[in-house]
Amino acid sequence: MTPALLAGVLAAIALLGMARQWRRCARGDDAGWRRALLLAGQAALAAALFFLLLPPSSPGASSTLVVLTEGAPRRVATAGGERIVALPGADAAAGIERVPDLGTALRRHPGATSIRVFGHGLPPRDHDAARGHHVEFMPAEAGVGLVELRTPAAAVRGHRFSVRGRFAGAGGSAVTLLDPAGARIAHQVLDADGRFALAAVAGPAGRMAWRLQRRDGDDAVVEDVAVPLQVIDGAPLRVLVLAGGVNPESKYLRRWATDAGLALQSQAALGGGVDIGSPVQALTAARLAELDLVILDDRAWRGLGDGGRAQLRDAVRAGLGVLLRLTADPGGDDRALLRAWGFEVVAAEVGRSVTLAGTGSADATPAGTASSAASPTGGADQAADPTPVLTRRALALTATDGLPLLRDDAGATLALWRVDGRGRVAVWNLADSFRLQLTGRRAAYASLWADAAATLARGSDAYPPAPAGAEDRRVGERSVFCGIGAAAKVRAPDGSEVALARDADAGGCAAWWPSLPGWHTLHDGGSTTAVLVRSFDDAPGLARTARRIATAALAARGRPAEATATPVPVRGPRWPWALAWLTIAAGLWWLERSRRGRGARATSTG
Repeated sequence: MTPALLAGVLAAIALLGMARQWRRCARGDDAGWRRALLLAGQAALAAALFFLLLPPSSPGASSTLVVLTEGAPRRVATAGGERIVALPGADAAAGIERVPDLGTALRRHPGATSIRVFGHGLPPRDHDAARGHHVEFMPAEAGVGLVELRTPAAAVRGHRFSVRGRFAGAGGSAVTLLDPAGARIAHQVLDADGRFALAAVAGPAGRMAWRLQRRDGDDAVVEDVAVPLQVIDGAPLRVLVLAGGVNPESKYLRRWATDAGLALQSQAALGGGVDIGSPVQALTAARLAELDLVILDDRAWRGLGDGGRAQLRDAVRAGLGVLLRLTADPGGDDRALLRAWGFEVVAAEVGRSVTLAGTGSADATPAGTASSAASPTGGADQAADPTPVLTRRALALTATDGLPLLRDDAGATLALWRVDGRGRVAVWNLADSFRLQLTGRRAAYASLWADAAATLARGSDAYPPAPAGAEDRRVGERSVFCGIGAAAKVRAPDGSEVALARDADAGGCAAWWPSLPGWHTLHDGGSTTAVLVRSFDDAPGLARTARRIATAALAARGRPAEATATPVPVRGPRWPWALAWLTIAAGLWWLERSRRGRGARATSTG
């Protein structure tokens, strides 16, 4: 009931009471003061009841609410008038008021216009309650664990993708990337800041969860985090492999291209005009325009002739990528041709034996993980052989505008590339990278050639845009999708469908509270998007980072001059009005029954 309506009802009741008293007084000759008290008492009684039900409010005083979240100190210093509360997850000292959420805390302390947050920040459910207040954020230390993770929203089958991030407080650790079958794909020691960058080649199309493991000095798993990845078929790289003869390098190179899902064509000369592989076709401009990358050895390079090399050079300038493998010391004519392509190749006093960084251990399934038999890389048992020693030609590669494509573990350049027109061309001085395959380093071999292909191949639009809301999502926390249709729904792993809660004021955004971990599917019209929902305790460092960023954003928007919260008026106590009402009611009861002020007629009648 509104105050005006309540006042009207009480006024009507008072008028009825006053009319009753007037009729009673009119029948006798009561004293004037008695009549005045009885009539005024009705109005006073109604007024006391009104203020008993709705006590008058006094202006609220501005105050600060100190909020302890996960990671906050057990105690913090507070100034006079500040109230302190602890949200779930905060390790607060005894005696500090605990609240289930920020909204409850603000209702209990309505005078708070400023909020000072300690710890890792406010969870998503509390952001709406904090808006309109001046927010100060005192972040805690990030702690130990994965705090940053950047992965592609989607990858194309057969294309290279990268996983980057940072582990806090993990000095001396190493990080390993495992494919969905459990095979170790990439391995790297964390740098001084705990950062890493791992690369792999996307396998078959579908939704899958790779895994990122942090390992200590004894190779024991310290942290294990799911890395969601959606692989689509897309347009595979179109690669032509030309070899002047049959050799192990060409064999394993073709096998890698096939396993990686590339659109492969290959030709190898057996001599005497006999070739094997794809049907022999001339390297015309039309055929080269249909390719993204050509990999050939120096024998095939010579076999092209001047006309074929000219066609190839024109295709490079139009966007084609070319990689030339040196399998022998080039002669004077070959060096002149390479010089015309922008490379200087000269004999040098360098060791022929080289090792590559990151190939000291096999990349097959480590002990204690799932079998890698189903892995596209075909991982085997952990290899016991030492780091494979590879060979190169005793040559020095230089180019005025060249960039290293491959280095050995000592930093020496083994492959060099440069831009030529709209395309890229490289010279490769590593003779037997196939030995990585023979010694169990299948993923290292795949990453080696995937990096080369990704650097040199013709640019394309194969990678799709990021799907709606590819950020980290967790069970029980609100997630938001924007830019979706009105009929969009989410299908959970158990097959149930959940309608999204749309916000008319949010410009096409809708909220969703997942209840199950795993892969969910967003259905929006005719399109579907896979979304991975993490369990509550999966990768807690990422959750802490997300809260820290969101709370810092709230604090940046809530400067004192922009704060819209005002002190909430505080209602006065009810007991004085209750006492007044009882006093007036008792006085009227006594006066109505008292003979004081009554006339003689009223007395005789009584």
